[in-house]
Amino acid sequence: MDKHVTFSPQGVCAREISFDIVDNHIFNVKFTGGCAGNTQGVAILIDGMEARAAVKRIKGINCHNGTSCPDQLAAAIEQCLSDMGA
Repeated sequence: MDKHVTFSPQGVCAREISFDIVDNHIFNVKFTGGCAGNTQGVAILIDGMEARAAVKRIKGINCHNGTSCPDQLAAAIEQCLSDMGA
């Protein structure tokens, strides 16, 4: 199942994260706000990656407030997978 996701992260500088899940792979990650270089880097690195592998790689990264933009992206992916019953 394919899905477009828009997520409001908590505790980070980014105001919004959006991405697509296509055949359980992550594509088109976009951050609104946050540190441009870091968020672009994360987006490029996980583009095309299997969703659970991406979560495993980026979950738990800490910037401040006990979370980070990559960690919030992992939370968004996990929430989406749960909603999809995957």
